[in-house]
Amino acid sequence: MTFYSADYLAKHSSINDTIGISLMVIAFILMAVGAVAFMRNRMQTRYRELSIIALLFFLFLAGARYTDYEQAKSLDNQRTQMSSFGKQFAKAQGISTKQPFFNTKTVSDGMLVKIAKKYYRLTMSTDQQSYNLTRVYLVNSEVKVIK
Repeated sequence: MTFYSADYLAKHSSINDTIGISLMVIAFILMAVGAVAFMRNRMQTRYRELSIIALLFFLFLAGARYTDYEQAKSLDNQRTQMSSFGKQFAKAQGISTKQPFFNTKTVSDGMLVKIAKKYYRLTMSTDQQSYNLTRVYLVNSEVKVIK
């Protein structure tokens, strides 16, 4: 089971964004090179076809990237909410923001919280304005903590 610190949740970034953007840049460069080669050698249609393939690949990546962007935006909002919740939780419990560890990256009902060597189940109200802590005991004591 993996637990994340409130500080980790605030600073975490995804490498998927970097990979997606770099693939789009490569496709755009290939499209531009193909277009320039076609303009220089109008008699050879292979450059035009390569440009069209690169353009279609670029449009495909742009569409996939937009879909990923929408999902990432929603997930980022949830992570921002979790980061804020983690700080408020630590303040309400009277502990440092480095002490609580959560087993999820988003606020959810039933998530586990590790404070010192004790584990708690956090039950959220339906409007997510209040929570209840219940002491729990883990069956599997193998815990990975990410700071």
